Amino acid sequence: MAVDPRKRQKKLERRKAKQKAERRELARHAAGGIRARFEQASKAPILHCFAADVVWQQGIGEVLISRQLKDGNVAFVTFLLDMYCLGVKTVIMNIVPPALYRERMYRRLADEYQLVPLKPECARKLVEGAVAYALDLGLPPDPEYRIARLIFGDVQAEACDQTFVYGKDGKPFFVAGPRDDPARCKEVIRTLEESCGPGGFHFLIPIAGDTEVRIMDEGPEPRRPL
Repeated sequence: MAVDPRKRQKKLERRKAKQKAERRELARHAAGGIRARFEQASKAPILHCFAADVVWQQGIGEVLISRQLKDGNVAFVTFLLDMYCLGVKTVIMNIVPPALYRERMYRRLADEYQLVPLKPECARKLVEGAVAYALDLGLPPDPEYRIARLIFGDVQAEACDQTFVYGKDGKPFFVAGPRDDPARCKEVIRTLEESCGPGGFHFLIPIAGDTEVRIMDEGPEPRRPL
């Protein structure tokens, strides 16, 4: 007996909907689990707190804060911070054994960059200031920032007396990274055009078909397609 194609399609759609709902539920539980773990970890003593020197030299770099837990493990977050435009581009966070933390996080950064020690309150002020700057432009942080920021615990950014400057030469400056594909670049530039207007921002992106990178100074000027 032949199967009615319409019934078969509806059955497949119901199965897909059920699978999608199950995936959403698993993701929700996973997020809730790591949120609870980081809420607890935020009460532990701070182990490291620093930024890579390139944060100030190039406007983008990693900020790391970690805490030593009672069971010997280390809770850490690295924020890839874009002080010129995007705020927190990406987040890496986890709770791992100390040997793994030292090898894959601390030593990696120490070998690659000069590390600038930060007071925890200044690290929070630096990161949250970058996020606020980007949000004012219409550019939200990495979605995982909502959980990652729990690492700061009760650290008060207001206790930091340092001043941090965002943007470059008084304007947002979007520098496309290796993971910023053409669609992402178009999205960011469109958002900056809406929030800053003509001449209100700079950007630097690879030009399609060229090997070099070009800088554009005047916002929505005519340019080659991304």
